[in-house]
Amino acid sequence: MAISSVGIGSGLPLSDLINQLVAAEAAPTQGRIDRREASLQTELSAIGILKGALSDFQDKLKALGDVDSFKNRTSKSSNIAVASLSADQTSAQGTYSLEVAALASAQKLVAQNGYSDASEGVLTFTNQSGESFDVTVGTGNATLEGIADAINDEATNFGITAKIINVGGEGRLVINSDSTGIDERITTISATGTGDIQNFAYDYALSVDGDDTNWDQTSAALNASFSLEGQPMTSGSNTLEDVIPGATITLKDTTESSSPIELTVSTSTASVTKLVEEFVSAFNELNNLFQQQTSYNSASEQGGVLQGDALARSVQSQVRSLVTGSGSAFGGLTALANMGITTQSDGSLAINSTQLNTTVSENFEDLTGFFADETLGLANRLNELLDNYLSSTGSFSTRTDSLNESLKGLDSQRDALTSRLEKLEARYLAQFSAMDALVANLTSTGNFLTQQLSSIAQIQTARYKN
Repeated sequence: MAISSVGIGSGLPLSDLINQLVAAEAAPTQGRIDRREASLQTELSAIGILKGALSDFQDKLKALGDVDSFKNRTSKSSNIAVASLSADQTSAQGTYSLEVAALASAQKLVAQNGYSDASEGVLTFTNQSGESFDVTVGTGNATLEGIADAINDEATNFGITAKIINVGGEGRLVINSDSTGIDERITTISATGTGDIQNFAYDYALSVDGDDTNWDQTSAALNASFSLEGQPMTSGSNTLEDVIPGATITLKDTTESSSPIELTVSTSTASVTKLVEEFVSAFNELNNLFQQQTSYNSASEQGGVLQGDALARSVQSQVRSLVTGSGSAFGGLTALANMGITTQSDGSLAINSTQLNTTVSENFEDLTGFFADETLGLANRLNELLDNYLSSTGSFSTRTDSLNESLKGLDSQRDALTSRLEKLEARYLAQFSAMDALVANLTSTGNFLTQQLSSIAQIQTARYKN
């Protein structure tokens, strides 16, 4: 602390002197603490950066360790105008022959008579599946528009939509089935009541190809008819799910007789190659960080922050050993080198693209096991290793806690230094204050004696003159 009063008696800059003496006493210890803090903070930062890089690398292993990542399926139709194909990860690979004889269609009925007398009653709609629902026509909806709205709004409607068209200036009711297939066909419309409401009665069984005096069937309810691999099948929908397990076929048109199209499900080798390339890139990024943190630069004569650090050296050695060494055997694959991935002089990996593509194409199952086997795969062994280092009880957490404790210890040392310097300053202040007081007293005495001697000299001078 600044001292302002001491030195008044002596006229000397004693407060500055005390401050300088205290600062000189503090400098060695303060410097040591500051240097130690800077070192700990640098080390803590480097450990944090390395931990973050290892965590990022581990995240990038997730796809490589997931067998489903190696099941990326591509699907192809030889004639997209006839049928399209989409396949999920579980779809079986292969080429399938498809012939389409007929597409599924939805029924459409157009009323042949109008409705003008506002007659009331109940309309009951029934389909081929045996589902039915009622629409009550009363004073509130006894119009063509009211009947259409009542059909569309009925909660138990099994899947038909009503609309109105004008034919020769007269409104006609049109009914569409919302879904394709024979099971969705309207088989009967029963009408109770008298008058024009009877114009809506319908019985498919008594019709001729769906037409009767009340309704014109402009589109019939039909099932799709097709054969896959020569096996005849039908479907109420043009969307065929799991006919090929894990795949969906969408029928769009018919084929010519004895002229099937081909549907192909295959593995996307390009996506798997990209997955391996991304792994190599991620490892090289990690390797580059290790080089920066742990190596010695002879040109600058400076070492990395973690040069010689046991933890960094250990994790680097174990990760590199797993990645570049031999592991579990999957066919002819026991190491990355078997698939054209080799180690360079700086520890990074390089890819022989031709050899890797050959491995992906010809040894796909072995490649999948090498990387993604649940227990023996490289990705999962790396993941287990990194878990041991990066978990809440792992080496990096322990090291971080230790460094933080050391930083807290420096705070205690600072507090101790501050306390010691305050005592030293107080002692210096007491000593110099005593000296200052003594000097002030001596100065006062000297001034008194000087004054007395001067008076004596004046008396003697006056006596001689007399």
